[in-house]
Amino acid sequence: MTNTHRNFGRLAILIALSMALLACAVVVRAVAETPTSLSKKELKTFSGTPADQERLAAYYRLRTEYLRAKAQEFSAEADYLATQPATIESKQGISCNCTSHYRYFAKRYAQEAKDAETLAAQHDQLAHDYRSKTTQ
Repeated sequence: MTNTHRNFGRLAILIALSMALLACAVVVRAVAETPTSLSKKELKTFSGTPADQERLAAYYRLRTEYLRAKAQEFSAEADYLATQPATIESKQGISCNCTSHYRYFAKRYAQEAKDAETLAAQHDQLAHDYRSKTTQ
């Protein structure tokens, strides 16, 4: 192999690593910007005002969107795996990448999203109730 081929190979690897690093940086930044959890300290500071209830409702709406996306992701993976032949055979003759695992987690995420949506509606209702009490 000539020196030119080695340099080209190194350049290709360097470009690929740079692209992967850039993609990771973008994903990390996007994840850091979306509040996916409230700390216990933040929850203790809530005084039950309408603004606090609206903040909790907004948190649960974001959580609902996240969980629905995860449910769709797992459902899509289950559908994809259902079309693929078993790649890893175990002693029992079944694949480790069972579609049932992905379907289970898709259902679980969907149920959690439904629960979060219910909590968001409850906190919206509480905020509305607090506001109507203060105006009376």
